[in-house]
Amino acid sequence: MSIGFFFNTMYNVVDSFYAGQVSTSALAALALSFPVFFIIIAISEGIARGSAALIANAIGAKDEEKEKLLSSQVFSLGLICALSLTVVGLNVAPPLFRILGAEGDYFDLALGYVSPLFIGAVFFLLSSMSNAILLAHGDSKTFGKVLVAGFLLNLILDPWFLYGGFGLPAMGVPGIAWATVSIQAMGGLFLFSVVLRRGYVDIGALFRRLPKPKIYGEILKQGIPTSFNMMSIALGFFVTTYYLKFYGEVSVAAFGVGTRIEQIALLPAIGLGSAIVSIVGQNNGAGRLDRVSECMKLCVKYGLLLILLASVLVFVFATPLVRIFTSDEEVIKVGANYTRIMAFIQWAYVMGFIFIGFLQAIKRPMYGFVEAVIRKIVLPIGVFYFAVKVLEVDLDGFWYSMVAINVTMTFVTMAYARSVLKKMTS
Repeated sequence: MSIGFFFNTMYNVVDSFYAGQVSTSALAALALSFPVFFIIIAISEGIARGSAALIANAIGAKDEEKEKLLSSQVFSLGLICALSLTVVGLNVAPPLFRILGAEGDYFDLALGYVSPLFIGAVFFLLSSMSNAILLAHGDSKTFGKVLVAGFLLNLILDPWFLYGGFGLPAMGVPGIAWATVSIQAMGGLFLFSVVLRRGYVDIGALFRRLPKPKIYGEILKQGIPTSFNMMSIALGFFVTTYYLKFYGEVSVAAFGVGTRIEQIALLPAIGLGSAIVSIVGQNNGAGRLDRVSECMKLCVKYGLLLILLASVLVFVFATPLVRIFTSDEEVIKVGANYTRIMAFIQWAYVMGFIFIGFLQAIKRPMYGFVEAVIRKIVLPIGVFYFAVKVLEVDLDGFWYSMVAINVTMTFVTMAYARSVLKKMTS
């Protein structure tokens, strides 16, 4: 999973690289669009992770009928969500960008990038739903291979769609988004074909079975908190971007670059968090709580070891890493400083991914939602307002207020998850 997500993150790095070649405004536009794009990811991944946890528990309990029913219903639910996303997203994005201070070329670039993503939302959902079924069965390699292939394709399609050639007109920044949609379509269809070929889903049953509200309810009960958990991350980006506008467009661009670098450092945590859904889910369904406890201990141990190495590398090479994305010296300076500060709290993100993934796997997803709302929305609104409007801190002070929020909530999450695990195994 970590290897696959590495290439997926590098995929985003390629997008940011080509946007940076266009202009600083284009780079800032991608940073502004990222939380909007993340809403698509949040809904698709939230429902997928919820479904994977339920299917994994059914496999562990050897309930084949429930497993098949969940696997078939998840696709029709995904289609409904995708169509809703397209309609709502295309109508909400323009006023949202204006609230966040985008205007002129900055606004046009952001809207031009995000619109194709909403139009192609169905392919994101198809990919996530198919992967959810594979992950529940313990197969993370297939999706990893798709992510690697997507990265390689993006190296070709990004410059082709951006600059044109071979009969294709230059699309500019929207071309970067259309490249993403095209790759998601190919990946989603391939993953769906794998699910069908292995017999995890009967193609006939997909069309014969009417939507079952009870099954939808089970999936949504498990998936909605996770979706809102991830969506709160996007909303948190909006909150952060809103207050960053008081420091100028350069700070927004630097923040966008910095988060890309953080994604690379956090790949082990993302991989471990995804693996937990399958391994803990199956063993929880089978009643093997000793293996659940063992899995958590190993994930914490290896997660901390891996992130220590990644954090040191990010701190040491902060400036050259930021320079990959932009030649604007001011953005490089601000972005490198942000990256060095955040390198000290990467361990906190790792612990959050692992323990919230554990709660998801044992079918307790609500904590992740509550935690994310407090960490990404409630506390930032209050703390950032106080820091920016009352204390009038400089940009470094703003970054340190982010550090304080994240570290505090990580300790709360660890304490809660450990208490749940202790009660389960005692």
